[in-house]
Amino acid sequence: MDKSSQERCIQCRLIIQDCICRDIPAFWAEHKITLLTSKREERIISNTGRLLRCMLKNVFPVYMGEKGWEKVVESEIARTDYTPVIFFPTQPVCDGQTIIEETGKPLNIFVLDTSWRNARRWLHKPVLMNLKKIGLKTAPPSEYYLRKQSVENYLCTFQAVTSLMVELRTKGFASVSFQINEKFKLWVKSLARQRGLNITTTRR
Repeated sequence: MDKSSQERCIQCRLIIQDCICRDIPAFWAEHKITLLTSKREERIISNTGRLLRCMLKNVFPVYMGEKGWEKVVESEIARTDYTPVIFFPTQPVCDGQTIIEETGKPLNIFVLDTSWRNARRWLHKPVLMNLKKIGLKTAPPSEYYLRKQSVENYLCTFQAVTSLMVELRTKGFASVSFQINEKFKLWVKSLARQRGLNITTTRR
């Protein structure tokens, strides 16, 4: 096989002929996403946090475990132009829209971009424990079938964040959400095909 046919885009990580980056609308969200991830997670081809960064401009990655990462998180929490919250769909959670209305400020949403097992552990890091926790009111069916889901309707990072942007009535997001999610579905389908997965049997 021609080596060039296996070269991958450095952003979406699809092989070059399937790359979707040229068609991705980079949307500036009023709410900031502080993406808590790791270098190991980011190297995984099927990582959706990296794809989120391609499609949303207001995303800031913090690499857990790297020297000084807690100080970076503390600095983000201390910002006065956003209200810091952490996004995790377990009870009890606060209503994100109510927080916006009460504070009159957009949110700085800390998102745990890792496996669900790691996310539960990261959630209890001392630097994060005092953040108000928000979740989704309604979880859509998962469109991500590249990894096994531990619990039904536990969404990948991309779907969880874009669903939250809709629920928070993010300015301008409604007009681009359909296109963004269609690109996500195409990305999943392309990776599944590259892995030789049978889409009809892997989808839930």
